[in-house]
Amino acid sequence: MKRYRAKDRETVKYYETKVQVRFYEVDPYGVVWHGYYVGWFEIGRNELTEKFGLGPLQLKERNLLAPVVELNCQYKFPASFGESLLIQTTTERTEVAKLIFRYRILSQKNGKVLATGSTAHVLTDFQGTLLYRIPQDILEKIEAMRKYLDV
Repeated sequence: MKRYRAKDRETVKYYETKVQVRFYEVDPYGVVWHGYYVGWFEIGRNELTEKFGLGPLQLKERNLLAPVVELNCQYKFPASFGESLLIQTTTERTEVAKLIFRYRILSQKNGKVLATGSTAHVLTDFQGTLLYRIPQDILEKIEAMRKYLDV
């Protein structure tokens, strides 16, 4: 866990996950195909949420789903085969029954930010019915995650 100062904002605390670019993730141009960044966001998010009992399978045990309803990704610099990357994941506080995660993907070699992004998730039951209020036990786990990240 590290803290980083965002431009003109308070310090942001991130949960960190390491990955290495695999051969099949590289396109004919010799750089990572853009779609894999979204997969890395998911790796970072799942590792973080599982620590707090909020991972996909853990939610499924409670008969809940957390589908992505919004996705943003900004590409800054390309990653290459064999490069070691750092996925930084954090969350933000919301006033509605929605989870928002923010991501940064950095080169471990030089610390350069390669991509940034975010995802927004809502909670539903298995029939797709949107929950307007988060169940108390899930809310406690979300609060524990936010406390861990100083959000």
